[in-house]
Amino acid sequence: MNSKEQKRFATTREQMENAKERTDLSSELEKDLENLGLQRRMKQLELENKFLKKQNDELV
Repeated sequence: MNSKEQKRFATTREQMENAKERTDLSSELEKDLENLGLQRRMKQLELENKFLKKQNDELV
């Protein structure tokens, strides 16, 4: 393998590693966003639960 081919091979390998890192980060970000959405929904449900309990107590 000559010098030009070696450089091209090294560049291709580096580009593949960079693409894998970007994919991993993208997947991680997607999971983080999903978790934040679930946390927000859980907080909303907790607040609704408190409100409904309060209403129920007032009716009793």
